[in-house]
Amino acid sequence: MNKIYKLVLILILVNGCSKDFDESFQASSLIKPEFNFSNYLIECNLKEGANLLNLEKFFSDLVKDAFYVDGNFDFYIYFPKASYVNKFIINIQNNSNEEIYSPFIKDLSAKGFDKIASCNFNSDKLNGIILLNYKNHNEISFNTTEILYCDYKEGFNYGTFRVAIDRFLNQMSSLKIPYSVLYLQDDNSPDRFIWINNFYKEDYSEEITELWISTVEAKEIKDEFQENAECIESDIYNSFIIN
Repeated sequence: MNKIYKLVLILILVNGCSKDFDESFQASSLIKPEFNFSNYLIECNLKEGANLLNLEKFFSDLVKDAFYVDGNFDFYIYFPKASYVNKFIINIQNNSNEEIYSPFIKDLSAKGFDKIASCNFNSDKLNGIILLNYKNHNEISFNTTEILYCDYKEGFNYGTFRVAIDRFLNQMSSLKIPYSVLYLQDDNSPDRFIWINNFYKEDYSEEITELWISTVEAKEIKDEFQENAECIESDIYNSFIIN
């Protein structure tokens, strides 16, 4: 198990089983996240002959359009941390009830994006909630993002996370680490969730190791997570806010 995955296990807080498991499970299944935005994660590949400079120029010109200036949505690009990058993810976070995904795709095509990259626009719509929001993150154009694709183990769900997550967030807030976390879920896949960590300092790993990972609470959190959920995939990205 690599270092990043161990860090993830510690960062996600899970509530353990109670003695009255059947009753508590029935109650926990009624607890649903209070989602406040919708989200699409769009996987893309640069086309042959295109490069990151082409992509950067395209998005720099794109966001000057009124559709992006006036739109009530956030727009991020994730690049894998690797020496050679030809893949990336577009993250569209819609903060309103207005349908923006189809117009967004049409606008990309109309402005020539198809010449630069090919993308899987058949991505599932996700519902999201910001569990912890670093208050100054809008002042930062770059950060490190960690995306985890996780499955609940049998008998567990968001409701079993609820109280424990609140404890975890309170502790992380008290540490004042430049960090935010998002929880995403597809209505059609309630047994799965996506957990997104955003870190706003280059030495975030050292800071978390010093302030959090070495504590007794961190070990307990890791053990609880392994009992209740499993992350089947974890990737680290350089993340850019497009505005």
